[in-house]
Amino acid sequence: ECFSNGTMTALAVKVESVPDLDMSQLTLKDSQCKPTYSDHIFALFSFGVNSCGTTRKFINHYMIYENEVSLGSTKATTAADQYLITVSCYYGINDTYTLPFGTIPNPIPLVDAAMGVFMVRMQLALDSSYHVFYLDEHYPVVKYLREPLYFEVELMQNTDPQVELSLENCWATSAEERTSVPKWDIIVDGCENLADPYHFHPVSADARVHFRSHFKRFEVQMFTFTLEGVALKGPVFVHCDVIICDATSPTDGLCSRACINKQNMSTASKRARRSTGNARTEQVSSDKIVLI
Repeated sequence: ECFSNGTMTALAVKVESVPDLDMSQLTLKDSQCKPTYSDHIFALFSFGVNSCGTTRKFINHYMIYENEVSLGSTKATTAADQYLITVSCYYGINDTYTLPFGTIPNPIPLVDAAMGVFMVRMQLALDSSYHVFYLDEHYPVVKYLREPLYFEVELMQNTDPQVELSLENCWATSAEERTSVPKWDIIVDGCENLADPYHFHPVSADARVHFRSHFKRFEVQMFTFTLEGVALKGPVFVHCDVIICDATSPTDGLCSRACINKQNMSTASKRARRSTGNARTEQVSSDKIVLI
């Protein structure tokens, strides 16, 4: 049977001249194309005209597709060699068909306002390449005091290129609670300070990073953090206040304004606090890191 979608079906029937023929062993020209159903009497094949070794030719006003049902050379016996069925489909190539169609007005699209949830995570990278990250089972991560720590903050499961992630404040504590004291400031008001023991790393697009604006990366030199004149050792946790804003909106301060960061300005004046406008604020924290 021939179908207009280019599908052919063929039914092979056991004949008396080959009584021992196993119908399930029959194939088309392509020996990988076996029956879709078979029993001791019938074998049914269903295949596309562009598959299973089907050939095409043109005769007069017809396009003809042909294939063959046989046992195949690898399974042939003397009697079975005689079993061969040629199946053909004829398609007229000069027929004219009339197809009615109509139009309906397209309704004006509506936009429903709704609340969504942003998912933000902080990860600790193995090195400055930011290709390999510590997993949950690796914590607590033990680091030597003079080893830099490479952090990445990521906006997850978001495909809007106009959304931007910014770091407003980041700090370190020796306890897991983000409001605990003492604490050591790392980033204040989203501005990079060259006098501070950290700096931002650029983000490049790759197989994992589809939108660079959804990532922020920074490096921290922990040996400069001291408590009563002694370098911080033991457990440490890093926390960040994250701003999610519209990078195209002039009212979203952290996205639209550049940091004031001049070499000849004081630390206090280098950091200019900016309004977050209508931006969304999220909070992230690292797992335990042990400095030795």
